Amino acid sequence: MGRDGMKALSIHLTDMCNNRCIFCVVDAPSQRGDSVRRDLIEHFLFENREAGYEAVNLHGGEPTMRPDFLDILSRIQQLGYPTIFLQTNARRLSNFEFARQVVDRGVSLFIVSMHGKDAAVQDAISQSPKSFDQAVAGIRNVKKLGQKVRTNTVVCKQNLESLPDIVSFVINLGADHVNISAMHPAGMAYKNFAHVTPAYTEIKPYLFEAVDRAVAAGQVITLEGFPYCTIPGYETYMIDWSTQRYKMLFRTFIMDDYESYMDACARTKQAKCSACAYSKVCGGVYKEYIQFIGWDEFHPVTPVHADGEELTSNQVRRTGADETHNPCG
Repeated sequence: MGRDGMKALSIHLTDMCNNRCIFCVVDAPSQRGDSVRRDLIEHFLFENREAGYEAVNLHGGEPTMRPDFLDILSRIQQLGYPTIFLQTNARRLSNFEFARQVVDRGVSLFIVSMHGKDAAVQDAISQSPKSFDQAVAGIRNVKKLGQKVRTNTVVCKQNLESLPDIVSFVINLGADHVNISAMHPAGMAYKNFAHVTPAYTEIKPYLFEAVDRAVAAGQVITLEGFPYCTIPGYETYMIDWSTQRYKMLFRTFIMDDYESYMDACARTKQAKCSACAYSKVCGGVYKEYIQFIGWDEFHPVTPVHADGEELTSNQVRRTGADETHNPCG
């Protein structure tokens, strides 16, 4: 999900994971079985095969955990989808032969979770020894195979002060694109809210230094999930969702436009948000965050740039639900 524009299918491939991340949004550490059915995946892929989708984005859980993972990749190729994106912790990709088989079956972009600057930080977050070392080896294998890597770092209390060092590390590792995500406090993150979730005011200095390091290195960097008023001066790095359309299969539920669904169902705004310069761009604040912390740190951005010109964002997108129906119902 980057700046260049994309119409893609997105599939939650499994509930299972070989990590036990303390903020897992799908609550994978608590799963005792997989609710994802292969026949629904097959039907979703088949019925959309001629609808002009440019890619299939696979995520979980950890997609590579499925015994039929390679078969699913082959099926996506057979149906004629141009490419595949894989959101992964990259642990299984530390096996070069497995990584080669994945690339041979059409995966061209690997979106790798990197939540620590070293094993001590990341393995504590994932609650899985060797997860950091295996992720690093996986990234190196993917790069050897000539494919692109975008890292994703979810900001939590455990890695907050490490954000600049994480960015420096993944740049040196060869990442093509660095993404930093605000935490969605659902699943394990909801259960562990006080333990894992920093306030946006705490995030600012570390996040801004991380972005500055990436920019100084000439690195592509994006931010995701941050309310615009919490990142003053860094708004331009937010992912431009006006160019993104992801139709998602999540277990048995289909979201025709994932980002609009999230705006309507997972995030919220208060009345004064309508006066903000970014009201048409910003999706708001995760509802669980407001439940625990409240609205005090959020303030509308005045709709004028420092140079005195009115703000005209090229990121304006449809926010919320289609007025004719309730996508959350």
